Amino acid sequence: MAKRILLAALLGLAVTASPAAAIKNPYTATGVCGAGYSVIDRHKLYDTHPDGRRIHLADMVLTYNTATGKNCAVTMKRFRVGKPDYMWISIQTRRAGDGNSAQNLQYFAGPSYVFARHRCIVWHGGAELDVTYHHAHYTLYDAWRSKWSHCS
Repeated sequence: MAKRILLAALLGLAVTASPAAAIKNPYTATGVCGAGYSVIDRHKLYDTHPDGRRIHLADMVLTYNTATGKNCAVTMKRFRVGKPDYMWISIQTRRAGDGNSAQNLQYFAGPSYVFARHRCIVWHGGAELDVTYHHAHYTLYDAWRSKWSHCS
């Protein structure tokens, strides 16, 4: 009897585990941006899967290095980690050009840097992930753009 209960419990775990949720992104925003950068803001990107679940696609993360006066932005993948999908990130100041990164990436987009000491910035990015559900192809998508902010 105990073997049957154990087997049923193990089968229940196998059925409820989500392969997409099981893989965690091995990278961090501060690791991607480099030494001296600290997270100062983030924005989560979501969409609804065809089966009705709300999916956390990626995190847009903004960091700042007080020693260099530079901001660094990255889009960190949270769903389909390790599979190539289209993601992008951009950051700019009012007085200077912008840094951009958009690629078919498995873990993150970026890093994108801009010198922003005593300047306001705007940062924006997104994620476009392809999924197959019941033999049909769908695109999960979300993008976001900040207002002028983080004026230092």
